Amino acid sequence: MSPWWEITLKMCLSVLMGGLIGWERETRSKPAGLRTLILVSLSASVYVIAAQQVALTHGEPVDAVRAMAGVAQGVGFLGAGLILRSHGGVRWLTTAAALWAAAAVGFAAGLGMYYVSIVGGLLVFATLRWLVVVEDRWLRSGGKDDRRAAESQDDTDASSP
Repeated sequence: MSPWWEITLKMCLSVLMGGLIGWERETRSKPAGLRTLILVSLSASVYVIAAQQVALTHGEPVDAVRAMAGVAQGVGFLGAGLILRSHGGVRWLTTAAALWAAAAVGFAAGLGMYYVSIVGGLLVFATLRWLVVVEDRWLRSGGKDDRRAAESQDDTDASSP
């Protein structure tokens, strides 16, 4: 059996990392925010900690791979319910992916893989927070500027005799 302080540390880390990811989604007014992502991360951590403790109590090997598959499927189902299709487009796919990432970070914390959980959580946060700036500045604006230039060229060509 793991000591109570280690179990508490694992769960607190999962709350911290899930909260970091959730805070980013919350600040962008996405449908799954702070509380949701904390709960996903914490519950993934609790599932793995409980599975470990039960296996240790009964003298059985811990099967982390099966636990990972179960958590990934469950959170995938939750994320699928979040994704919305409307007017030919798909919405909230990134938030659904964030749910899945929060579960993975919580799972890593539950396994005691502190470094993986911290670095993974920070990378998920950085991806959500700052990659949108890169997309807006270089990918989306470049295409818009090119389209605007082409449209003004079309307007010029159409008005020429």
